[in-house]
Amino acid sequence: MMAQNLKHSSILRTLCITSRNYSEYKSIYERDEAGRQPRKVHGKEYPEWRRPWSQRDGEWTSKLSIFVEKSPSMNVLNAMQNLPNLTFQDLKEWWAEMRVIQEIQNQKYLPERVVALGSNLAALHFFVYRQSAVRLKDKKEWLVGDVVTLKLPDTYRDGYFVEAIDCSNFHHNGIRYEGLQNLSGLNYLKWLSLRNNKYVDVWCIDRIAGQNGETLEFLNLMGCKLCAGCIYALARMPALKFLVINDPGDNIELQAALSMLEEERPDLLISIQDDTETDVDNKL
Repeated sequence: MMAQNLKHSSILRTLCITSRNYSEYKSIYERDEAGRQPRKVHGKEYPEWRRPWSQRDGEWTSKLSIFVEKSPSMNVLNAMQNLPNLTFQDLKEWWAEMRVIQEIQNQKYLPERVVALGSNLAALHFFVYRQSAVRLKDKKEWLVGDVVTLKLPDTYRDGYFVEAIDCSNFHHNGIRYEGLQNLSGLNYLKWLSLRNNKYVDVWCIDRIAGQNGETLEFLNLMGCKLCAGCIYALARMPALKFLVINDPGDNIELQAALSMLEEERPDLLISIQDDTETDVDNKL
């Protein structure tokens, strides 16, 4: 009997704790009319010393105190200070920065997409819908199109294994560091062209080496920002067999790094091409 009473009391206690009293609910208009209410923690009001200085008794506040309470970012404050001196060139630079931020957000890796489609089909969606070409394993034709013309599965389907990706025409001047994470999980990827992707630098190549270095056999880096660090990253790709780059010219540091790479990897074929040779990807 006592056990039943204890069980009954625990259930009532749980209901009392978890239930919500909707009779005390107030709309935002009622809360605004009632004014600021004292903040409480565990039923007790905040001590005076823990309150913001603008809310303490006896302190003088002006209308500008809204900036102290809301804590706007420094970029917003800087923009407000520069409003009297704003020029058309400033607006153009601001708009360019916003476009860069938007493109970075657009290329970010989405775990939800990979969970719904799988790594290969998610990569197929990402690259094809951004003006790239993708070839699947044991297939000869390249998949090129957009959302309207190319109907891709919107749920996981077995049999889609990405083997080659051509990012030569990747939209908005090329893929960025954030977008390369969409190459992760492609265990059958052997061929990758990043030709004319001006944002590909040493950080991007290092990410590719860590993600796809075990399977990637062909890599085209013409038009990318190459340096000695890029060559050191390429040395960490054991499966790489064919590398296409631009002429290093008078860059002695890059030439020395390439010589070291050729000495360390005699099985790696390095092809130096000119910008006028546009069909290098189609020949191989």
